[in-house]
Amino acid sequence: MSSSPLSRTPNEAERREERAILIAILLDLSLAVPYTVTALIIGSLSMLSDVLRGSLLLVVAIVSWQTLRELHRGKVASYEYGIGKLERGIGLLVGALLIFAAGFIAYQALTAGGGEPKTGFWAVAAIVMVIYNFIVNVGPIIPLWRATKAGGSMIVQAQLRAHIAKAVASFPVVVCVIIDALSSDPYVARIADSIGGIIGAAFMTLVGAQMVRQALPDLLDRSLAEPVQMKVNRVLAAFFDEYDALLGIRTRSSGNVAHVEITVGFDPARTMAEVSDVLARMEARLKTEIPDVDAVLIARAHREDDAAPAPLAATA
Repeated sequence: MSSSPLSRTPNEAERREERAILIAILLDLSLAVPYTVTALIIGSLSMLSDVLRGSLLLVVAIVSWQTLRELHRGKVASYEYGIGKLERGIGLLVGALLIFAAGFIAYQALTAGGGEPKTGFWAVAAIVMVIYNFIVNVGPIIPLWRATKAGGSMIVQAQLRAHIAKAVASFPVVVCVIIDALSSDPYVARIADSIGGIIGAAFMTLVGAQMVRQALPDLLDRSLAEPVQMKVNRVLAAFFDEYDALLGIRTRSSGNVAHVEITVGFDPARTMAEVSDVLARMEARLKTEIPDVDAVLIARAHREDDAAPAPLAATA
């Protein structure tokens, strides 16, 4: 992620992004305690899968919200390459925990089976909780969508996708828990709860695997994806006649930011003003092609017979 060397005040669009994620977090927190208590007391695997998944994804949402606040206020200047690795590291940990929790739920569903029929207060509580959980998952979609209409940060877009996925996944859980709570047949109740638990476990596995898959390449300093590399190549081709040699390209991704370091050679006879102008226009073109780019352009004096060109100028 890019960072600002000075503190600043967020604009209205950035505050809208922060509010959208905060609303989602507060809604999740309002549900956490009663939903967890109900799930544990009635022993519903369907609800327990929602508790485990929701708790871990809530951690990601809180970290994302705090990260967004620091970025909007220019508080990550001490980290010149951003804090993408921190985000991805947390994502990797949460993804691994989701997969582990999914295995636990699936094992319980296939061996011990689901819960028994529910009566009275806890049957009503279970139905109310799963319906409220569905509403909580759907509710933040609209403010998150509005926050992304003007482009929005990748953090907000990721939270939007997460809540859409959670809403879709929680619907079959609602159906299974209602069947479990209202059924007078123990066999039907156990089967319904087991199915709900397995559906929840499957979704947790998919989300966890996706988070691990996204985190590992960035933690290992993956080079940019081919489509982004092609954009870098297009910029180099567009300025081919304005520099004398291409001496090196290094790229990597950190979170949602593309870090690009390009070293170009210039004839020593060219003026510093001329070289700086070329570098500035190349950087501007890169930022047009790749909005989330952190570009470093290095100029070196270069002759055809040079073995080790000397530094000439640089811009970031």
